[in-house]
Amino acid sequence: MRNRVEITRRSIQSLATALLLTFLVGAAAGQLGSVRTSNGAPLPTLVIAHRGGAKESTENTIEAFQRASKIGAAGIETDIRLTRDGVVVVYHDDRFGRVEGLAPAQQTRLISDMTYAELTAGTLVPVGEDHGGRRVPALEDLLANVKTGLLNIELKRCAKFDELVDKTARILKRYAVLDRVILEAPDLKTAQKLREELGPNLKLHINPAYDGSVPFNVSLERVLEFKPHSISVYYKKASIELVEQAHKAGVEVWVWTLDLPEIAGAMAALGVDAIKTDLPTRLVGVLRYRTPR
Repeated sequence: MRNRVEITRRSIQSLATALLLTFLVGAAAGQLGSVRTSNGAPLPTLVIAHRGGAKESTENTIEAFQRASKIGAAGIETDIRLTRDGVVVVYHDDRFGRVEGLAPAQQTRLISDMTYAELTAGTLVPVGEDHGGRRVPALEDLLANVKTGLLNIELKRCAKFDELVDKTARILKRYAVLDRVILEAPDLKTAQKLREELGPNLKLHINPAYDGSVPFNVSLERVLEFKPHSISVYYKKASIELVEQAHKAGVEVWVWTLDLPEIAGAMAALGVDAIKTDLPTRLVGVLRYRTPR
């Protein structure tokens, strides 16, 4: 009897969720006429492989990034930080060990306290089709080996952060990739510095929630006034009003991190321009690819 009650409860919850998503999709589709091409056709939403598709392939590796392009993702999202000896590396966490398979209690060393040789001495725990042997890449490895798709690169706060910003700008100047790079800055001050270094056509990406000292709507207005290429928004914060406000300012809305096709469909109906996901294969089948602006 208890099992039957539990099954009924889950069924009701699933039905309620489906009805809510149907309502969101219908409401958004009816209200967002601005998210269209010049001939009136709706713009499909981009699929961005978060860390290369972290649930499908070993995160933040060259092979994961290359795979994302092959399966039809419009691009990848990744993270960079600086080692002790000044190498810009592709690595999300501030501490060493999670992707290498260490127990949480052993994850004590900061990446900023390690040399590049130390960081790459071992291999990463394989995920998905990875048969083992992958290592942490440098930013230059990414730029040299991932030839297609958008590169959404987030600068992570770390020791010698100013050095990270300067070195990232110098590296990007050496590669003909700026048309594909969407560079995420942790704040407006850093974004302005990057714009000055790399030019007004640099595609900048900012999370309006970075400034916790003011209400979100105040920070959002400040970011939109800066006119980055796009804003990074947690998907539960996305709304018709937010999307319309950003689009009126000429700014794209990218949401993170979302794996469920049903909710992805609702986000697309709201008019978001891109969805960052750990399961890009699943969402590529749901959302049509469009040429990035």
